Amino acid sequence: MTMVSDGEREVFAALADVLIPAAEGMPAASAVDVQGAMLDRILGLRPDLVEAFRRGLAAAAGIPPADAAAALNRDDAEAFGAIGIVVSAGYYMTPAVRELIGYPGQVKRPPDPDETPEYVENGMLKQVIDRGPIFVPTPEA
Repeated sequence: MTMVSDGEREVFAALADVLIPAAEGMPAASAVDVQGAMLDRILGLRPDLVEAFRRGLAAAAGIPPADAAAALNRDDAEAFGAIGIVVSAGYYMTPAVRELIGYPGQVKRPPDPDETPEYVENGMLKQVIDRGPIFVPTPEA
């Protein structure tokens, strides 16, 4: 687990709200607590982002969040990208957001052997059959 300081969490929350503000009935990123336990979870899942993420937070400290985001985007795309990935992953993994968008998460849906697959019913497979084979043999070396 990555230890993130309270100061870093504050900077992250401010940047997160610039990247995902409240709009059209959806909450801002900090309103669903992406800066809390979810931040630790995401960084634990993506340790490859920690260095760039922390570098971006350090560069953004003490700067108005919108200005900091613009400067990071311009001057350190890797750090800005790491922050963006962490914000978006945390946001869409929160139960409140998943409920608002109607996404229950991954669910097991075993195929019904007696049901005709959708790709057969909607004509997708027929297009492939009608097109015919497109295999091109590799020339001999």
